[in-house]
Amino acid sequence: MITMTSTGLRPVVLRASAAAIAIAVAAPADAQQAFDDVPLDLGTIILNARKIDETAQRVPFGLTVVTGETTEARRIDDALDLARTTPGFNLGDTGLRGSNIPNIRGVGTFFPLSADDASVPVFIDGVPLAVRSQDRAIFDVERVEVLRGPQNTLYGRNAQGGAINITTADPTFTPFYRLNVEAGEDGYGRLRAVASGPLSDRLAYRFSGQFLTRDGDIPNLSSIGGDLREEDQINLNTKFLWQPDDTTDVRLSLNYGDYNGAPTQGVYQQDPDFPRAALDIKPEYELITKGLGLTVEKQFDGFRFTSVTGIQGYESSYLADDSDGILFEALTGFPAAAFEDPSADFRTIEDDDIQYSQEFRFDGNFANGGTWVAGVSAFQADLDLDLTFNATGFIQGEFENSFTTKSAGAFGEVTLPLSDRSNFIAGLRYTHEEKSFKSAFTDNSGGTLGTSNSDSGSRSFDYVTGRLGLTYDLTPDVTAFASYARGAKSGGFQLADTDLANGFGVSGYESAFTDTVELGVRGTTLDGRLDFAASLFYNETENEHLQVFDLTTFQSVIENADTETYGLELEAGFQATETLRFEGAVSLLEAEIKSSADPTVEKGNRVPFAPSSTLSLAVENVNDLRLFNRLGELTTRAEYQYVGSRSIDPQNRDELDGYGIVNLRLGWRHDNTEVYAFVDNAFDENYVESAFVFGNTPSGDVASLGVPGSPRRIGFGIDFTF
Repeated sequence: MITMTSTGLRPVVLRASAAAIAIAVAAPADAQQAFDDVPLDLGTIILNARKIDETAQRVPFGLTVVTGETTEARRIDDALDLARTTPGFNLGDTGLRGSNIPNIRGVGTFFPLSADDASVPVFIDGVPLAVRSQDRAIFDVERVEVLRGPQNTLYGRNAQGGAINITTADPTFTPFYRLNVEAGEDGYGRLRAVASGPLSDRLAYRFSGQFLTRDGDIPNLSSIGGDLREEDQINLNTKFLWQPDDTTDVRLSLNYGDYNGAPTQGVYQQDPDFPRAALDIKPEYELITKGLGLTVEKQFDGFRFTSVTGIQGYESSYLADDSDGILFEALTGFPAAAFEDPSADFRTIEDDDIQYSQEFRFDGNFANGGTWVAGVSAFQADLDLDLTFNATGFIQGEFENSFTTKSAGAFGEVTLPLSDRSNFIAGLRYTHEEKSFKSAFTDNSGGTLGTSNSDSGSRSFDYVTGRLGLTYDLTPDVTAFASYARGAKSGGFQLADTDLANGFGVSGYESAFTDTVELGVRGTTLDGRLDFAASLFYNETENEHLQVFDLTTFQSVIENADTETYGLELEAGFQATETLRFEGAVSLLEAEIKSSADPTVEKGNRVPFAPSSTLSLAVENVNDLRLFNRLGELTTRAEYQYVGSRSIDPQNRDELDGYGIVNLRLGWRHDNTEVYAFVDNAFDENYVESAFVFGNTPSGDVASLGVPGSPRRIGFGIDFTF
């Protein structure tokens, strides 16, 4: 049974109502005319969700589309921001960008314990990103498409729970320049710049860059001091568009990112003064991402040919202190100062990954109005990871790992008209995948804590996935759909398996399969003023990959489990007047473990990191306002984002409370210049994004490490376009 507690709903209603009333009162009386008196043209967005050009109304599964304009209005800077406004989409903040991976509707892993174990691949301009570098900065984009439900048919390997398409903004043949500067509390600063224009009649470029800095916001009470979670970012994108003739487009995309700082992977959550830490080694983390994408589109008589070539890679390094004095004081009763020893209890991680992808695709239209798409794809990824533990009484040694994944597939999907109002959709994909690994552990303790050991192996996987669907136009602007889809995620080998230190081999796990049934309706009504989408879904997953943490051995392993998830998703936008717009989205989810290979995981437990409910509400008002004898537009926007309770592990040993945050933005634009102010987390909600159980206190209470949400930030910005 799907439920939302009254404690979760009450702050939603009160705070959202207060924000809505405040903005509505600010609107002038002459703007509050009845909606049927105000003609509006909201425009049409063309998507590529099914690898063909179509509107969202024609897509037979749940999806959310966010335009580049909307990412600016909602201050969506990364996948975590995107998740809070997208029903069914979750990305728990582990504290490290290289470990933040998405799941959808309770399907998918939470933490990348293997080389490529993900259920929701992320694509930039059609190129898949490496699993451990999916959480990129989102800026200067044309749109972001979040596709819910299995997408293996057209998106290939590991799209078991869904897929995310990020399409960056194209170069322009008209010169365009933009400069955006923000500054705020706690040393926050951000600079974004865009330059675009022609290099010739047939060749154009676009360059965009982002530089971001912020101070730490978690105090470190040890003698070394310094706040945790400071961060610096550099993100650079370059894109070229070449049109050698009227039927050919060639796009070359290059991207580079550098994220570095002093992160936290959690501080003692049950601390009455949460969040704070006592680390004797200040964490150091850097993630460098690099990528290239080449897309060639050629229109022939009756069909289009598309080639997408990708090279993506990353390098990361991490130094972490594993003996937080505040946590260990709670676990042992000894004072925090007793654990201050910089020469003990730390780990280092060095890893790098390079992957190559190629897709050849054809699509076209049938004579009767139907569409088709077919193609082949290939993929290879090579990952090297070195991990060193210096853990008192546990492991002191080095793990060296290398993993190779090779995959190939063939796919096709057709949309066939059954009448002038209905369509039948059928798609199929065959995938072959091979995985191999080499792992070694070298004991540095003199043989007292571990055993030097090595292991290697390989496996291959073959599976068929697909989709069946029906759509029916209830009206020209409203379409109902029903679909069945089968998704898959191949098995593999665990990354840096600590069993090697105990003389055993590396653990493996089996492929996961998800069967999904979905019913929905999507469209616009009230002369285009109300756009809406609703979906009911049921997922049955066999051999899902769940992370299980053993408190006796302090090991995290991947265990296969069968799960069942079902729920409801609603999205709507209402243009009440020419100046006033309301937006909302809600998700209700029941996610249950039916059986598990691990005896500590009981039937009926909640699937971890699958929020029972999410809700986002927003109201935006735009009015003319004259300042300094200049007529401009005043935009006021208020948002409420609620994330419900969620379990933090398959054993359900602890649960995170639901939380809600309010974001505000006020901006005035004149011609090509806007000045604005913003408040993120306006009520300074102290909440936890994610957590994991670390042990038990002497009294038997659970002790967990939680990653706190960001505190309130007040800032200002100015934006120029010319």
